[in-house]
Amino acid sequence: MLRRRFALLAVCGLLLAACGGTGTTSTTGASGSAATKASTASAAPSVLNIAYTDDPTSLDPTKTPSVSLVHSLIYDTLVVQGADLQYHPDLATSWTIAPDGKSITFDLRKDVTFSDGTPFNAEAVKFTFDRIMNPATASPGKSFLGTLTSTTVVSPYVVRLNFSAPYAPIFNSLSTDFCAIISPTAVQKEGSNFGQQPVGTGPYMLKSWLHGQSITLVRNPNYKWGPSTYYGSNTGPAQYQEIVFKDLPDENTRVLALKNNEVQISDVPATSLSVIQSDPNVQLIKTQSQGITYLGFNVSRAPWSDPKVRAAIAHLVQRTPIVQVGLGGLGVPQFTPIPTNVWGFSKSVASQEYSYDPAAAKSILESDGYTMGPGGIFSKNGKPLSLQILTYTTEPYPRVAQVVQNQIQQGGIQVSIKELESASLLALTPTGNFDSILIAYGWSDPDILYYFFDSANMKTSDRVHLNDPTINALLLKGRTTVDPTARAAVYKTLQQDLDQLAPWIPLYSTVSETGISKAVAGVQTLPNGSLLLLNAHPASGS
Repeated sequence: MLRRRFALLAVCGLLLAACGGTGTTSTTGASGSAATKASTASAAPSVLNIAYTDDPTSLDPTKTPSVSLVHSLIYDTLVVQGADLQYHPDLATSWTIAPDGKSITFDLRKDVTFSDGTPFNAEAVKFTFDRIMNPATASPGKSFLGTLTSTTVVSPYVVRLNFSAPYAPIFNSLSTDFCAIISPTAVQKEGSNFGQQPVGTGPYMLKSWLHGQSITLVRNPNYKWGPSTYYGSNTGPAQYQEIVFKDLPDENTRVLALKNNEVQISDVPATSLSVIQSDPNVQLIKTQSQGITYLGFNVSRAPWSDPKVRAAIAHLVQRTPIVQVGLGGLGVPQFTPIPTNVWGFSKSVASQEYSYDPAAAKSILESDGYTMGPGGIFSKNGKPLSLQILTYTTEPYPRVAQVVQNQIQQGGIQVSIKELESASLLALTPTGNFDSILIAYGWSDPDILYYFFDSANMKTSDRVHLNDPTINALLLKGRTTVDPTARAAVYKTLQQDLDQLAPWIPLYSTVSETGISKAVAGVQTLPNGSLLLLNAHPASGS
């Protein structure tokens, strides 16, 4: 779903890390002074346990289709986005944008080393971006770098990014872990195994990875360059000696582990909210994601290549019941591919989206040559209209898929569901051997639509295989138009066109409830739900 330091406790799917809403950074547990005092301790305390639901595909940020909290603890980026929605220094100290917008020159920190001892410098930045841009790498991050053509080392600690045309969302992209800076030495040493033995400049290092069980990170004792935008004066080594991510795909198991203090941080499903709300040892944080769960159709495969069939199905979907039944109310219905809390969303387009109208769906299908047959199922040329939905094995996806299945079946269309592990599902979509997918994304800039709908990405991230010249042109215009007003107009038109084509049926944005043990203090959160763990430490008396 794509934002740095995202509170994605479920390290899964296409929740490409989302970016923040408005507001200020908050801190759980002890006061800032207590956190400051803890940060001066000579030895970092014990272990912080966090629940997650699915193994990452890779811990190589250049090659993974999804990034997570684990990635953000291992790596740093050139810039970060603060609670003010502005971009601030991280590994870069400052930058200059050329008058024509075709280059950005970054001054870099001189006091940073990778956890393997490799110096961080302009050569490392160039190595990272050259690797992302190399077609042989097949990096999802390449799409997020837009019109980038090359990276130039100006001096040991000055690097310049060169573009063929201005690229409006570049700072958003640079702040994501897809563009995290990696150790050239480690990549050259590990080769294709780098994703299992990652090396970055972040506050934690990989200690062990037991696939399907846990990921253990150990504190980087040399870390002293945390972004002050997040941490104020507390930018030194992390407080916890280790952070253990425990793979707990079952919701009830995660909640029980949280109650028993076997994990100190976990998502809390709607079905368990009352249990956690009454627990005096756990606090809850509620946030709305900047992403969308959607039903996407493979538009290269009949009959889903027919926009009338897609429109008919769109008229059968009721978003509010999906949120209530599938999510226990923890969601916000969405009607365009850009969620309501992301810049570029068009309220006027959302109001024109296909509404729930079974009669309209029936009329569309009949006008398209379908007739109602035995069992109340539409068919054409003797073939029943049958849809298979692919989705993830982890909740709430199966639950949501069942609600969607029931709604569409009531309109005379057979629907089946097939659940796959996230890596398997994402690997399948480029083949085109599927009907539809029910998955999610998260991102803070509407340029994410280029990633999903531009035909140049057909073999990677254009999962619905849309190939439309008008859409391609709008996507390109959106990412090269720097003026915000003009750019917003482009995305309004794009939303209108996509809603009419209906390669996706947007369903909802999730509202997350994250449980944090009161035995833990100093966990900072951004309004988008991002967890900042550098200053997390045991609460006083725990």
